[in-house]
Amino acid sequence: MKLSGLDSAFLALESREWPAHVVCLTIVDASDTGGRVDRAAFARTLASRLPRLPLLRRKLVRGPWGLARPHWVDDPDFELGNHLRRATLAAPGGRRELTAMAEEIYRHRLDRDRPLWEWWIVDGLENGRVAHLWKVHHACIDGRSGAAMQEIFFDAVPDPPAEPTPAPVLAPSESGGVPEGWDAFREGALSLAGTPVRVGRQLGRLGQGVVQAALTGRLGRALPLNVPRTRFNEPIGPHRAYGFCSVSLSDVKLVKNAFGVKVNDVVLAMVSGALREHLDALGELPERELVATVPVDATHGGERAGGNLITGMLVGLATDVAEPGERLLCVHENSDAAKAVQSAMGSELLTGLAEAPPPALLGALGGLYREARLASVLPALCNATVSNVPGPRRPLYAHGQRVEAFHSMGIIADGFGLFIGGMSYDDRIDIGVLADRDALPDPFALADAIVEQLNHLLKAADEVAPPRPTRDLPAEPFGVGDAEGGAEAAAPKVPGPRRVEEDRAVDAAGFEAGRA
Repeated sequence: MKLSGLDSAFLALESREWPAHVVCLTIVDASDTGGRVDRAAFARTLASRLPRLPLLRRKLVRGPWGLARPHWVDDPDFELGNHLRRATLAAPGGRRELTAMAEEIYRHRLDRDRPLWEWWIVDGLENGRVAHLWKVHHACIDGRSGAAMQEIFFDAVPDPPAEPTPAPVLAPSESGGVPEGWDAFREGALSLAGTPVRVGRQLGRLGQGVVQAALTGRLGRALPLNVPRTRFNEPIGPHRAYGFCSVSLSDVKLVKNAFGVKVNDVVLAMVSGALREHLDALGELPERELVATVPVDATHGGERAGGNLITGMLVGLATDVAEPGERLLCVHENSDAAKAVQSAMGSELLTGLAEAPPPALLGALGGLYREARLASVLPALCNATVSNVPGPRRPLYAHGQRVEAFHSMGIIADGFGLFIGGMSYDDRIDIGVLADRDALPDPFALADAIVEQLNHLLKAADEVAPPRPTRDLPAEPFGVGDAEGGAEAAAPKVPGPRRVEEDRAVDAAGFEAGRA
């Protein structure tokens, strides 16, 4: 199976400083077993579920000289034990010890001679908690497909039925479709020769998309010019800084209803306020508003088995607006304009552009950009990547032990040095903050600020809320519409009053009272 252009691009652009894998940090309440995990039982469960995730048994076959996109083939030497790891946190096993371990696990690139994933089980957390870290290459998944896989890895009930015996490993099914010898050389030569045609075709489509976007009358708001530079637009090093937090999804929806906006708008406004506060404290807040890149699900909620089916849009974060409620409304207007322009330009534009150059050329261009430190001199394209993915809507379990949180670690690169990713789970949104260590020495300071910004928005919602209606309107489903920026139905302004003093937002450590 040949990789798509976008999947191949993540591989081609990867380097020591730019690892292109992602990590999902899952926290499980194992207090009933004193924080112990039956690793053998977990390995058996994972083995029984891998047939539902065939991409995790496949490895790469590269084209000659990188002229054609690689292929996935079944690994005839696949051994689950090669992908399972264990570690123990240093005392006291709190959130900073956990993120230090996550940063170290993240730092090392995956072995390209094997399927591109690892699973770490980390014990030693406070209060009997255990962490699972699934590290997988971005060529294999995007945010939405990764979130969907959690419902395969984990159980929907505490006591699921017995797992069937894993099917025997079959001979590779894809290798017959992989060009070899002269066929591989011909495929590479044709790919290289066709590059000008593909580039020209995609530039033509880009021009048509810009014309269509201009006809919406919202191009200026949706494609901000003169993006300000911040510390997150500089070249990055090999070390990461990671923090996380969680907030109540019910509280986010309360704010959404009060202002008549979308869940994603509230998340963006929380990030906006936190960045405004953080940079202002450093004396580095630009006069012009910051701009976020927001990944968008290109399938519009359709099925996918893996890989990347995403596009993106630029959203102004209104960091030049001081009042939280007014800032949220500005973010909503910017987001609506970005969605209209992105729809006019087409969801296949990003994937089409990624397929135009052969991997070797894309890798060479990425290497030039990195080695020449061009991020220091070129105009900034955005200031942060902000993702919000719908995850499982009900509690999940790992061998009867409740999963408490899913925190994400995305990708950063030169000029794109800050990633903030959220995933809804049950009645919460779990958020991860990833940056270069030099740019963000204390990521929990920013994570704490995100939680505090929701409290500011709740106070603003109380001020604009009308009296409680005689009956509650149906809750808005948190699904396709919130998948990485997709459109969702507008919600009426009908929240009830709320006492902000009874704060239900989860603390910045991502744990409620009694958690590690």
